[in-house]
Amino acid sequence: MTTDASPVAENRNLHRSSKGHLEVLASFHEREEAEVSRTQMLIERISAFFGSSGYFAFALAFIIVWALVNTWGEYAGWISIDEPPFFWLQGIVSANALLLTIAVLIRQNRMARRAEHRAHLDLQVNLLTEQKVTLILQIVAELQRDLPDLRGRPNVDVGELINPADPEAMLHAIKQHHDEK
Repeated sequence: MTTDASPVAENRNLHRSSKGHLEVLASFHEREEAEVSRTQMLIERISAFFGSSGYFAFALAFIIVWALVNTWGEYAGWISIDEPPFFWLQGIVSANALLLTIAVLIRQNRMARRAEHRAHLDLQVNLLTEQKVTLILQIVAELQRDLPDLRGRPNVDVGELINPADPEAMLHAIKQHHDEK
């Protein structure tokens, strides 16, 4: 049994480079979480609690009990706290909904910033990968010219692939295509 608590260390079937990538991702996640303020963390915990099935059951039971007690209490001769149509209950539910909405929006804003950072990282890695693949294809094309045994083999024909992609042109084409829809 290993003493390392890392999930990466537990999976011995992974290749060393894959483990390294997973460690980088875990480290990235840990750094992101370390940057979260206490207030943000509190809001996210509250949001997670209010988004749970337990809170849903509590809220449903609270509303039903509130309505039953106040309706039945009127018939039983009790002094009703909130007579139908339950203005106090409506206020409590509305205030709860407002606070929940704000908490969810705060959490979504952080998640959106996080997704934007990851998308930017993905774009950078993809552009770097495209450059590397283009270089490899250029080397294959040179080898194809220099080694007669490789000429004319369809599985080695790199043709237009040796030209690097133009990210600006691709973005422009994507925007045009999106605007046409």
